Amino acid sequence: MLFDLEQDLGSTVLAYLVPDSPAIPAVLRVRGEGRELGTVEANETREALVAAGRHPTGRCGFRIDEAMIPGLSRFCDLELRDAETDVLVYRRSPTRAPIGQRLFRLETHLLPLWRLDDVLAAEFHMWYKGIDRYGRETSTQVFCLGRYSSLYASGRLLYKPYEGYLAKGFATIAMLRDPYDELAERLLILKHVGPHAEKLLGLRDALAFEPVIACLEELETFTEPDLKRFFRHLPGGAISALANPLVRQLTAGAPDEMPSHASLAAALDALASFEIVGLRTDAGTFLQALSDLCDLDAATLPGIDEFPLVRALGLRLRSISSIESLLEKDLELFHQTTAAFERAGS
Repeated sequence: MLFDLEQDLGSTVLAYLVPDSPAIPAVLRVRGEGRELGTVEANETREALVAAGRHPTGRCGFRIDEAMIPGLSRFCDLELRDAETDVLVYRRSPTRAPIGQRLFRLETHLLPLWRLDDVLAAEFHMWYKGIDRYGRETSTQVFCLGRYSSLYASGRLLYKPYEGYLAKGFATIAMLRDPYDELAERLLILKHVGPHAEKLLGLRDALAFEPVIACLEELETFTEPDLKRFFRHLPGGAISALANPLVRQLTAGAPDEMPSHASLAAALDALASFEIVGLRTDAGTFLQALSDLCDLDAATLPGIDEFPLVRALGLRLRSISSIESLLEKDLELFHQTTAAFERAGS
């Protein structure tokens, strides 16, 4: 999906939106003062989109004025959102100065840290969470919204395909987690996701983890004997979905690309370019660094605690020797990162 503001003249707003499917009409929802003000279907043609091969008719332009939305100029919090996906196309800058950062939080957890994202929604001019759920074109478009000096986005993207965009003015942050604990949480989620996989995980992850979900249906309990049998009989597709997720996320160019012998060094190089790298086991330090970067009161940021069930299952997984080979590269990356934190603190 392509989109951007063209002009905001107060009583008239010009924008464009190219849907993912040309068969779907471009429609914007207009919001202000916490309520729906109306919907507007594309009412202008953008010939440049036809010439570029991005849309067959170019009927993707919007001219929204006070005849359509009475009092348009007075809505300080005006928002335009894609009616199909709810992706933010434009919102007016907050009356108080927004945070002057272009910030991307690389999500490394299957269960997203969206409570943190939600707290930051009011602090930035443009704000996006979970952009990985909308596909590569939409994610790329977010990083190409160059007119905004205040923009926040988060997503569990593959880092490598977006590295060039992030290098152009974005500060990237990430929180890492002990690989055993992340695997434990993934197993707990995937065991109970049931028929709601696509809704809860997004289409991409629902398909990627389909072999794991199928295998977990046969897992009766998370006791050590059952876990050993589960991992002993995992098919190749399920093993690939669970193996070394962090190193793959930092270094792979495609979802099915597996780590090579050089991937660990590449993952460390990627993390070295981040503005902030934190550890789930020391979330307070991560949140303090984020508050310092954004000039926020750290007390306004939500705590990020570990769930007791995850901790307990993580400990059980540590006792199963075969899992070490499944997470080998992630374990080494986490070890080296943790050691670097210990050296910095000594």
